[in-house]
Amino acid sequence: MPDSRTTSPNSAATPPGASPTGPTQPEPTQPGPHAAPSRRRVLSASAAAVAAAVAAPVALASPASAGAATAGGSPGRPGLPARPVTWTRLPDIPANVDTWSPSLPVGAGHWRQVGLAAMVAGVHDDHLIAAGGANFPEPARTATRENELGKVYWADAFVLRRRDNTYEWVDRAMRLPDAVAYAATVSTPRGVLVLGGEGYRGGANGTGQAPLEIFADAYYLRYDTTAGELVRDDLPDLPRPMSYAVAGVVDETVFVADGGDVYRLDLRDPDAGWASVEPWPGEPRRVAVGTAQNGRFYVFSGRSQDADGEWRFHRDGYAYDPRRRRWAQVAELPWCVTAGLAHPVGRDQILVVGGDKDLDRWNLIEHHTALRGQAPAGSAEWHEHNDVVTWLFDHHTGFNTELLLYDTRRDRWQEIGHYPGSPPATAPAVRWGDDLVVVSGEAGPGIRTPRVWRASVAPGRSPVA
Repeated sequence: MPDSRTTSPNSAATPPGASPTGPTQPEPTQPGPHAAPSRRRVLSASAAAVAAAVAAPVALASPASAGAATAGGSPGRPGLPARPVTWTRLPDIPANVDTWSPSLPVGAGHWRQVGLAAMVAGVHDDHLIAAGGANFPEPARTATRENELGKVYWADAFVLRRRDNTYEWVDRAMRLPDAVAYAATVSTPRGVLVLGGEGYRGGANGTGQAPLEIFADAYYLRYDTTAGELVRDDLPDLPRPMSYAVAGVVDETVFVADGGDVYRLDLRDPDAGWASVEPWPGEPRRVAVGTAQNGRFYVFSGRSQDADGEWRFHRDGYAYDPRRRRWAQVAELPWCVTAGLAHPVGRDQILVVGGDKDLDRWNLIEHHTALRGQAPAGSAEWHEHNDVVTWLFDHHTGFNTELLLYDTRRDRWQEIGHYPGSPPATAPAVRWGDDLVVVSGEAGPGIRTPRVWRASVAPGRSPVA
């Protein structure tokens, strides 16, 4: 998801503001001093009616089959029965309502939601919260074409409720105090746990207008059904700012990983603060895939850059056992799933969806993006490389379509089907009951999807016995 301009190709590691599958963003600023937040904030917008912008109540659509048979040549033992995965399309993310920039035709008859990457998303009290996120919303001005705002980070928030087999977005304007995307999120009974992220304090803004800030915030985001409002309950800040991190909760302790760092916080005693965890024995990486399952915290795949500027897409994975306080390497993935998502299935399996495995395409885009960055702005050389990047963006064929299932007990992977729509990257994995909900996300470089999909995995014996 090469979203915008890149910096020098010779940096040893991906900058904190890098796009998960594409050229890096302008270097975000570290957070400056700001007043200590209240432990509780009620979040809502006081302006602009949302009625015309949110989706009307939409009945549950007929499930779309994503395939349940084992693909030929897939990892594991072929021919064994796989858990069938049934996909149901839920109502699309509503259009943004914040009229923060005159460059955006918010509220116009043609204004629609184009989709948002890396929204803050999760379930609390049987309501799906979807807030923030980032996109390129200027009409006819894409990531590589002249635009004024750059990559836009939003603060608008939406809540999806379900009644029997019908889903509808709550008709109420709500807003986060900051514009944020690329945070690690985990649904818990206390609320949606939000860790880090990047964006702008105070509301929506774009990278063409101001430098990004990486956040160290940690908080619960919950929906008060009586008041019809979002409430933020703050936790101790992370030890450092981070975005594109992954997180999981094991026995009331949250683990979060980014780069080569791992931290934990006891949610029963959050005031005790964050503690460091020994990192996994593999290479540091960003834009990894992570979740918790069967008493362990898992980190898979990701991407890193060598000291000489060469990129690496990782296929290795690691499991941390908090009781033994040690990591164990697990079976290698059949391909890279950087910027994908993971969802626990049953007691001992993990479903992995989307992500990017095309290293050759990535390197080609990065190569020409770096050459463009070294050329004088507006020169013939600059336009030559920008045209190549634009061409690669325009004809991007999408991300991983295959669904992978990992068996934690047998330490094996198997392909079990395909995604029903445009495969996602930088989309949060939301657990709603036992189901996975994929909320919006990136469909290609600079391209988003407003689609929301629910996946139900049927019970049955492991397909990788």
